[in-house]
Amino acid sequence: MVIRLLDVPVSLISLVDNRRQFFKSQHGLPAPVAEERQTPLTHSFCQLVVKEGAPLMVTDAPNDPRVCDNLAIPDLGIVAYLGVPLIKASGHILGSLCAIDTKPRQWTDDDQRLLIDVAAIVMSEIALSEEIARRRAAESAQQLLIGELHHRVKNTLANVHALIRLSLNSSQTLYQFRDSIGARITSLANTHTLLTGQKWAAVNFRDLLNSELDAYQQSGRITYDGPDFEVGSDAATSVGMIIHELTTNASKHGALSSPAGKLVLHWTIGPDPTKPGNRLRLDWIESGGPPVKQERRNGFGSTLIDRLATGQFGGTSSFDFRENGLVFHADFVIPPAEALPAIQL
Repeated sequence: MVIRLLDVPVSLISLVDNRRQFFKSQHGLPAPVAEERQTPLTHSFCQLVVKEGAPLMVTDAPNDPRVCDNLAIPDLGIVAYLGVPLIKASGHILGSLCAIDTKPRQWTDDDQRLLIDVAAIVMSEIALSEEIARRRAAESAQQLLIGELHHRVKNTLANVHALIRLSLNSSQTLYQFRDSIGARITSLANTHTLLTGQKWAAVNFRDLLNSELDAYQQSGRITYDGPDFEVGSDAATSVGMIIHELTTNASKHGALSSPAGKLVLHWTIGPDPTKPGNRLRLDWIESGGPPVKQERRNGFGSTLIDRLATGQFGGTSSFDFRENGLVFHADFVIPPAEALPAIQL
């Protein structure tokens, strides 16, 4: 359009940064510049348009002190130049729309106004392209969010179904089932609340502990001994359930059921050399509670914990029901978030 309207051999849409000008569109440039679609700033008149933020008129470049040393004159044959800035709505100047002649030329005010009008069309096209790109990115993000939501809902429902099935098998009365499944679903919801606050990226291990043990955090009763670390969103559900079952057992039958009871949690965490993820070694040590009853040693909670530690994480767990209190040990690798399926019980 510029070539036809201004009767010039060359026209450019030139985007300028701090080291080069790139030709988003061009007509009439010689090879190899036409193929490379860029030049260094040593060959750029357009940089002056960007620097000043105003149109630039050059009628006879070799005799114009502003550009007479520019290498575009001998290398590209530029003699006359008319350029106007390409300005975004934010005020940022992208580059220049310019008309170039290979012989001296007196540009007119009409030439400049025409070029400004075409520049407005260029910026409208750029804005349209940006809007299309934004909408495509938004649609892509929405599809990703829907897929992630489907994954979360599917896993959550599978987890709830597994808990209901196992709780039914272990409950002797409807009231026992109601109490146990209600507490476990509440624990699951608390973990989801923590994850939601972190946009489902990861949660801190100590936050998982505190979500279950806050009610028992009287001074001196509970001791944490280990570094904090992040647990991926998928693994957090299972780790949270393990903590919940240990806390429930301790509050009903163990150290947390007695004012004199104490609980020490010691753990280490570090990369595992055999598989992706971090190896967690956890010791849950109770003392000062009521004497451990023999019939409590193989309850539902310990069964669930063992299935989570071994079935979900492929690790080990052990329960030492000492007379002074339970000593529990778990050793397993917490895999990357995307590697862990729904709970299988």
